[in-house]
Amino acid sequence: MTHADAYDVSAHLDNVAENLQLVADLGYGDVALAILNEAGDLVVRADARPMTAVAAVAHSRVDRSLLRDEEPEIYAAVQSGEPVHGDRRRITRGMSYTTSAYPVCSGGECIAVIVRDMVQQVLDAPGTMETVFMRSAEDLLTILRDGPLCEVADGSPFHTVRRAGDGVMRVESDGQVTYASPNAVNIMRLAGFEGGVAGTDARMLPGGTTAVAPVIGHTGAHAIEVEVSDRVIGYRSISLIGGILVLVEDVTEARRREQEIKVKEATIREVHHRVKNNLQTVASLLRMQARRSETDEARRSLAEAVERVSSMAVVHDMLAASTQELVDFTDAACTVVDMVHRGLAGDADEIEVVVEGASRDVPAQVATSLALVIAELVHNAIEHGLAESAGGQVTVQLRRLPEELILAVRDDGIGLPEDFDPEEGSNLGLAIVKTLVRDDLRGTLTFSGGRGTTVTVRVPLDAPASRKG
Repeated sequence: MTHADAYDVSAHLDNVAENLQLVADLGYGDVALAILNEAGDLVVRADARPMTAVAAVAHSRVDRSLLRDEEPEIYAAVQSGEPVHGDRRRITRGMSYTTSAYPVCSGGECIAVIVRDMVQQVLDAPGTMETVFMRSAEDLLTILRDGPLCEVADGSPFHTVRRAGDGVMRVESDGQVTYASPNAVNIMRLAGFEGGVAGTDARMLPGGTTAVAPVIGHTGAHAIEVEVSDRVIGYRSISLIGGILVLVEDVTEARRREQEIKVKEATIREVHHRVKNNLQTVASLLRMQARRSETDEARRSLAEAVERVSSMAVVHDMLAASTQELVDFTDAACTVVDMVHRGLAGDADEIEVVVEGASRDVPAQVATSLALVIAELVHNAIEHGLAESAGGQVTVQLRRLPEELILAVRDDGIGLPEDFDPEEGSNLGLAIVKTLVRDDLRGTLTFSGGRGTTVTVRVPLDAPASRKG
């Protein structure tokens, strides 16, 4: 077998597995795909139980071997290369069921089997709908045995499932609808179709020329959504033996909700963009004021205010480009740290600031507060921790745990004074950090000295939820 052949076989089996749930729901029975291994045993690779009937098999059989003495129909199908419809009654949980097997072959050699278990009560007195559905399931199995189900347009693998509210129609090879389920009839009515659906040419139905017509006279499937009479109708048309199976659903409300969400997301991104612009304007005004200030203390205070405002702008800039209210805080931390470093040390090489670790995504409100915290801690580390050194290093470390985010800012400077008390300090930056960490983020803040100083912030990941209370 060539590499190309192996790829085709693999794609075929994948396609069968992906369509098992559709077969199970249409056919009111359990289905499984069992692969023949080198020892000649069949091992279940994928299975599905119907949502439309009682399952004959209570639990998944994936990775289980099917024994010859327990499943004679299956091995008979492997040997003959033809479907075997078993009539042997089997009992499970007080229910009687039968097993059928459909061999999947490649190059004249059986490589797998589709197993179908049907509870007898489904077979005893089926109505018109059940008969049409089971016939369609049987036809679909025949199609899947011979090769993958593919899109008519481009030949790509096609798979689908039954969805809540789906309508089902059976269309003959000439395009005439011979059966339409009550859901299908109602969907057609909502789309503006008047008259009986059964007996109508499917191409005359709302959207039929683009949804069903491409499959008539062709092998394969076609999925498309069409807008008709202010409704959005989703079609999935599958060519079967001697006809077409059409699954139809009204997705109008779902698409309207999606559109509303897109509009809200765009609005939120625009708000973040405007907030960022406003913060940058404030920062510019503060810089202008700093340049006109007459004292070093005033200029220094205004420069610190610029850092605080700019750190918040960094987060809003990222949110303006995001589709969610989440930020990869690692990127935000790097930007804020670089901004503070350049503001205090310029291009000097004596002081190095590095960011280690990763935070992954965090909620926007948490990110905004943390950006301010990092700006203050890095500023203090450079201005105070390394004040008496010719140079040094500040390390910002991020660590993500299942239930919290840990931020540590460490410098290798002079360390903490012996009488340092974080609760009594009058430093404005430290006061801002304490307020943000404890009150806004519901986190903890610890200081440790020795050679240099380390400030550790631990923030619970459910902080946004806790703030609501």
